[in-house]
Amino acid sequence: MRVDIRFRGLQSSQSLRMYAARRIHAHLGRFAQELSRVIVRIGDINGPRGGIDKRCLVTVRGRRLGTSTLDDVSGDAYAAVDSAIERIARAVARGLERARRVHHVSPARRRLT
Repeated sequence: MRVDIRFRGLQSSQSLRMYAARRIHAHLGRFAQELSRVIVRIGDINGPRGGIDKRCLVTVRGRRLGTSTLDDVSGDAYAAVDSAIERIARAVARGLERARRVHHVSPARRRLT
């Protein structure tokens, strides 16, 4: 699983980059065999105007999963990273469970539907 973390419109911070990497490995590490790439974009939507405008966009790619993208906005970049990664981890788990169920349907059962 390759991880790519970049900043847009926000000062690059080594501590935020390391925090995002730890959260990715904590929440998505169990899917490492299924995911080929995780792309994280952390940015400031409004720039210097302030407000609830820190955005974290997470895209995951995998052979059975395809591509899934999710974003979250918060007043704090760390909170946006937390929420986005937790949510994408749940989405990945659901998507892989669906793929597993479809793959394991018996031929007799397929004829009934």
